[in-house]
Amino acid sequence: MSAATEYVVSTTDTSVLAAVDRPDFWRDHVRVNHGGLDLRFDRASGFRGSTVVQRSANFQLIEFCSDAIEYQRLPRTLRADEDRSVRVLVPRAGSFRIRHDDDSAIIGPGCAVALSMASPFSLGHDGDARAWVVSVPERWWPQSAVPRSPRMLDVSSGVGAVTRSMLHQLSLQRDSFSDENFSTVGTAITTMLAALGSEESRWPDVAQAALEFVRVHSDDQGLTPAVLAQRLGWSVRHVQVVLASVGTTPSDLIRTSRLAKARERLTDPALRHRAVADIAHASGFGSISAFNAAFREEFGSSPREARATSVRP
Repeated sequence: MSAATEYVVSTTDTSVLAAVDRPDFWRDHVRVNHGGLDLRFDRASGFRGSTVVQRSANFQLIEFCSDAIEYQRLPRTLRADEDRSVRVLVPRAGSFRIRHDDDSAIIGPGCAVALSMASPFSLGHDGDARAWVVSVPERWWPQSAVPRSPRMLDVSSGVGAVTRSMLHQLSLQRDSFSDENFSTVGTAITTMLAALGSEESRWPDVAQAALEFVRVHSDDQGLTPAVLAQRLGWSVRHVQVVLASVGTTPSDLIRTSRLAKARERLTDPALRHRAVADIAHASGFGSISAFNAAFREEFGSSPREARATSVRP
């Protein structure tokens, strides 16, 4: 991010350039605003993009839209520039694809993502996308909120919705700010975004979302901890940490839900005609032997014994 000391506003639109010059111009423009990023154009010829940049010494807000593109923060670039700042992408339209290691997520309006420039990631979008990008030094964030991997933020309600409204007004009123006023509002927005990104503050919501998703989808034999994390939009590690705080793990959560549904089906008089193996498979177990062992460990009896006991007079 630039080391500017006074509040400035600038606009950029590639449509004023010759089509052949636009990709190189956009690449340089992005690197001025965001440092070391590699760009992969979906269609370089005639690329269209525009930005409105609002910048002070320690806070930068960019509203942008462009044709389809992917931005990559690569390990070699991390070593080269040692950028220690945070970017928060807040979609206004369209969808954005985020990847980090083996984790990926797709977000749109109502959600945001915090990214550390000290970690590798890729961010792509199609041609109908539009967003704000907030940039602040990492030292402005509490240590627990620094996103070592992409961190999803809910900006659809509560503090998140208020923060999003502030960004909208900050953008609309861009020509009305002094350096002091812009910095004051920027500090407030940063504090609110950091609070949204704090691990501890989000754990109850993430845990509840995981519990609900597993309850609905545990019959699917393809449901794994990795799939659960992907569908929630978090990393596997984050889901593990969150569920550990409520005394379980992703694997145990899936297993417990499957066993509870299996026992309910085994003891349902309307399902007595169904074989134990059929119920095991319908409840998400791929192996009848694994199902029998897990059922006995959980309930202290075999599936057949549980069924027999349930129909005794």
